Parts: sequence; C-alpha cells; structure tokens
Amino acid sequence: MVEHNPAETGIMIDAATTVDRDDAIWIEPDGDGFDVWIHIARVADHVANGGSADTEAHRRVHTRYRPEHTRHMLPAPVVEAASLEPGRENDTFAVHLRLDAAGHVLSTELGPGRLVQSWIMTHGEAATAANDPAHPLHATLALALRFAQTMLAARRNAGALAFYDLLSGFATNEEGQLVRLDSAERNSGYIIVQEFMIAANAQIAAWAVREDLPILFRNHRLAAVAGDPAELRAELDSIAASGDGAAFEMLRTRMRMVARAATYGPTVHGHHGLQLPAYTHATSPIRRYPDLVVQRILLAAALGRPSPYPLEALNDVAAHVNERVEEERRAKAEYFKQKAHAQTARHAEAADFTALPYKQYARVLQFAVERGETPAGLAADTARRLDARELQLREFASVYLYGRGDFEPLRERMNRMLADEPQQAQSIVNVYLQDRLGGPVSNETNVLWTVEDAPGFEGPLFSAQVSIRYGDKQVDSPKRLQRNKKEARNQAALALVAALAGLPDPSSDAVAKPRIEGPKKLLVDAAVNPAEAVQIYAARGLVKPLNWEFSVDGPSHERTFTCRAEGWLPASGERVAAEGKGPTKQVAKTNAALELRVHIEVALALGVAGRRAEA
Repeated sequence: MVEHNPAETGIMIDAATTVDRDDAIWIEPDGDGFDVWIHIARVADHVANGGSADTEAHRRVHTRYRPEHTRHMLPAPVVEAASLEPGRENDTFAVHLRLDAAGHVLSTELGPGRLVQSWIMTHGEAATAANDPAHPLHATLALALRFAQTMLAARRNAGALAFYDLLSGFATNEEGQLVRLDSAERNSGYIIVQEFMIAANAQIAAWAVREDLPILFRNHRLAAVAGDPAELRAELDSIAASGDGAAFEMLRTRMRMVARAATYGPTVHGHHGLQLPAYTHATSPIRRYPDLVVQRILLAAALGRPSPYPLEALNDVAAHVNERVEEERRAKAEYFKQKAHAQTARHAEAADFTALPYKQYARVLQFAVERGETPAGLAADTARRLDARELQLREFASVYLYGRGDFEPLRERMNRMLADEPQQAQSIVNVYLQDRLGGPVSNETNVLWTVEDAPGFEGPLFSAQVSIRYGDKQVDSPKRLQRNKKEARNQAALALVAALAGLPDPSSDAVAKPRIEGPKKLLVDAAVNPAEAVQIYAARGLVKPLNWEFSVDGPSHERTFTCRAEGWLPASGERVAAEGKGPTKQVAKTNAALELRVHIEVALALGVAGRRAEA
C-alpha cells in the first residue's frame, strides 16, 4: 500500500446500491496495541440549525427506503455534498480509539477530522479481502475482522443478545429482535461494519457521560417476560447448530412479541439489548436526525462552545422523534394489517391452504379462529403443519386456546403434546395475557409465581403455583409438586393453560413419599449424585439455607463456570462452603457439591461420634 496517514485514511463498506455514504473505518497496529478510526460525514457543516433543510429533516426524522424509491431525509444536493467520496478530501467528525492487545478501549478522542485517502467496498468485497492475503487491503480488513469479533465476544460475555448466523441469514438487531439479512449482507463484512459502528456509538455515549454533556442517548429496556438474554442466546446458538428453520421462525416470533422499542432521551438509562451502560446514535447523520443533532452537540463541545441545544430543546427533539417513529410503526402495522385482511379473506375463500406460504397461512388461521368459522380443509392443513414441525408459537397458541369446531381433535392432540413438552406452557400463558392486555406482559403485575420448598416429603420437593392478572380478573393454577423448581413451574403453567383452553388438565405431581419422623439414617448413600445428596441434606434440615451462586469467565468458545455453594449446620452453627469449576454449569455444580458433601458428612460423623461418647 502507498504511504498514508492512518488518521486520514478509511474504508467505506456499504451495500452496492448505497449513495449516501456517511462512515468509514480504519485500524492498524501501533506498538503493543491498536489504533481505530471511525470517520463520520460532517453533515452539520451543510445543514444550518433551524434552516429550511433542518426543518424538513426534523419533520421527516429519517430516510425511508422503499423497494420502489428512497425518500431522503435531506435534500439531494446536501446528500451529495455531505457524503464521503473517495478521490476527494472529506471533512469528518472523527472517533479515535486506542486499544490494548486484548481489544480493551484505553482512550477515546473525538473531534473534527479529515478523510483524505479512502476506498469503497461492498460487504462481500470486504469479507473476501479479509481472507485473501493477496488483496492490498487484506492486513487492514483482517485486523478489522479480528477487532469486530473481539467486540462481539465481549458483549456476548456481558450477556448481550448478540447473534449472527450468516448461513441462515438471521441476526439480532440492537433491540434484541431476530431479523433476516439480505443475501449481500450474509458475510463477515457486515459484522465488521456493525461492530465498528456499535463501538463508535458506545464510546461517544460514554465520553458524553464522562463530560456530563447531554446528548440524545439511545435507551433500551427489555420486557419483563423477555427472559435472560444469555439463555436466549444459548437457545439461538443451539438452533443455529441444528439448522432447524422452523425453530428459528418460532423463536423469532416469540422475541418479536416480547420486544420493546428503544427510545431517545437526554438522560442515560442503559441499552439492555446491547448490554451497554450508555449508547447513542451518531454514525449516520445523513440518514437519521438524532445523529445530526448529536453531531452538532459534539462539534460544539470539541470547539469549546456551548451546546446548541438547551436541555428543554433536547427533550423536545427526543419526544418528537420518539413520537414520529411510534406513529410510523403504528401506521405501517395498520397498513399491512388492512392489506393482509383483504388478502386473507380471499385466501380463506380459495380453500387451497397447503399451497399457502406460512405467513399467508397464519393470517388465514387467525382470521378463522377470531370468527369461530373454520373453512373446510384448514384444520387438516394445520395438523399437517404441526406434524411437519412448521406450526409456530402464535398459531399453536391460537388453535390451542381458542380453536373450536373442526379444531377440537387437534386441540386434544396439542394438549397431549404439551404434557410431553411442558416447558412450552409458560410461552402460551404469555400469549394469552398479551391477547388480554393488548401489549407487553409484566412479571411484576401480570404473572405472579409462588415457588417454595414442600416440607413433609422424602427427598427435595418443590411446590409451584402461578397466578395471572389482567383488568380486574385473576386466574390461579393449582399447586404442583416436583423434584426441582423449574419442572414445578412448568407443570403449574401446564395446568393453567389447560384450564384457560377448557381442556383436561394434563399436568402431574412427582411421586413422593411422606417423610416418616423418627430414627433414620443420617448419611445419604454414597452412590447418590453429590448435588442430589446435598439437596437431600438440605431437605432434611441438616444444612440451611443452601445457596448456589454461579459466575462465568473466558471467551465464548472456552467458557469456565464457577459454582459456589454454602450454608450452615443448625446443630453446630458451623458454616460450610465449597467451590467448583467446570466447562458447564452442571459440571461446576457437581464439583462444588462433591466438596460440600464431604464437609457436611464429616460434620455429621463427628456429631454422631460425640453423642456415642457421651452415651
């Protein structure tokens, strides 16, 4: 490569059809670390605050891309003047990150910059260059891919729902929803761009927090029913490994149902989808109005000037943008709802359901269930899709909860299936509540669990009951007893959904013998699994309270789990604790239980010997 100034050099990686280029990246080694530059088009120089172009951009909020046309946020001359172009000197807003060898950000510098030497590449071309040593930009792009993978792994280890499956074309967006990538984006070039932009936005937000500078932060909170992002990601990884497309679609529907939209505001509330303490949008000022506002504030700060947006004005911008985005979301949903309604009515009359793509079939099914009218052949086609594992959660729940007439035999089959897979019942409870509430479900007000130890039985046993509340109504499940809390919850939820559907209760209790008080053997048989043995001691009241705590370290492909178990012996007041490590939670728990069991049984043996000596 020719001689270059790394601070003024960059690669623009975009779709082949992109005309509004607003970011470029560069990375290279420096000593025992790395330097990263993200150049952002300096759009603020071309759009006067309060001018006619700014007023129109404020009204439009963002560029809208449609298959037939693109409606730009800014006038075409401004887009052309502000876009980054190779072969000319471009004024930019530059983000310079200094990294250590492990990819940790050591320092951040923000301010006006220049892009003098640059290249244009598509995502696919960048991916090819990163893997082709003969390409003149190979060293830079290979290092960029390494940086992107490091940033991705760090967020995943922090619990972010960050996922890319380039084979199937599924990825998560910043709000934790599964989206399908265009075929041109299913490569490592797409990951490079995404992770560089996330890093830039995160570091800009962190800098603003340190400087106590109000900007438009991007805040996101997960719905209460969304589940642990780490567990969802593990489920995604598992489905990706199996290649089960139907499972992907079902999980995608579930995640969409519990997703909440991110919003803009001048105060920080964290971004849970990305697992970042602070985040903003600053890397697309040609296409998003909040990015342009943030750039104006950052440029003023870099030049030692006051913010062009007093706090009240910034609040007004945030409220306007949030309102417009929500209006567009509702309008889009209503448009497609009306369009789908007309199309669905036509399909329902055609009665050829086997030939329908899944989305159209799902609309016909919802249409029929809501009206209590089942077109001939629809129940049979639904059964066929169920047998082929095509039926997704929303449609399964609709038939199970509300199907009547020709659907009755299928509902009975579904009830038996749930008895074999009770873990699905909690998702159906959420569907039922969402239908009643017309929106997200709260674990604090709508779903209430009571899970506790069940005394009076041999071995560890747990009781679970679930109650749902909506409006002025409350529905309670019966209590269910099982050997572990998770299964007790599953069985309680299973009993509840069967009652909601008006079907026989397929749930069950674990077979348990009442505890017989009196002389009994204190020590558990040596053949019993260590974790189960410790639980038995806890159930007998010989050690309490028994607590298990887990932590995880290491990269995603070499994770090490640590389990710490502890309690105290009521008879002596002695505390007992142990720690175990392993590649999975279960192995770590077994190793910790093995050590804790020794402590407990030694203490018990000493106690028995003491009593014998007194005798």
